[in-house]
Formats: sequence, structure tokens, C-alpha cells
Amino acid sequence: MPVIKIARYEIRPEERTKVERAMREFAAYVGSQLRDSAWVTYREKGNPNKFVSLIADDDEAAEERHRGADGTKDFAEVLYPRLVGDVEFTDYEIVTSSHRVAG
Repeated sequence: MPVIKIARYEIRPEERTKVERAMREFAAYVGSQLRDSAWVTYREKGNPNKFVSLIADDDEAAEERHRGADGTKDFAEVLYPRLVGDVEFTDYEIVTSSHRVAG
């Protein structure tokens, strides 16, 4: 069964360039190295320092690989020191989608 998480977070304004560069690198890493995972991040239109990331893993084993991957650790090392507050993670279950869904 797919594992779906949403992460909400805010970064310090002066850090946006560095964090967004790390986001692009991490998205490329997930796309090329973690074929059973997906990571999409959106920036809030009215506040460019607030983000929401949608994390989708095909199953629990894929989630574990994603969390423990070197690229995930590298991204966290860039992101976490630049946060305003904490990352808020919420788990979700899929109900329906217009996209192909594993499971």
C-alpha cells in the first residue's frame, strides 16, 4: 500500500536561494535513485518562504529506503538549519487519483 506524507515548513528568507537549489538537487536525486518514491514541493504563492512537500512511496519498504537514503540526509543537512520552526509531517491514505496509483 502506498505511503503518502505531506511536509509543511518555512525557511528563513535569506536562505531561500540555497534551500531551493538543494530542493532541485534532491528532486533530481529522488527521480534518478529512488524509483519507487516521488517528491514534489510547492512554494506558497503569498509567502515564498513557506513550502509544502508531497512525499509518495510505493510501500513501507520504499519509505524506509527514501528516509535512509544519502540524498535525503544531504537535503536535510541543508534544510533543517535554515528552518523557521519545525517541519510538520502528516500521514495520508489515498482515496482516488487521476494518476496511476500503485497498490
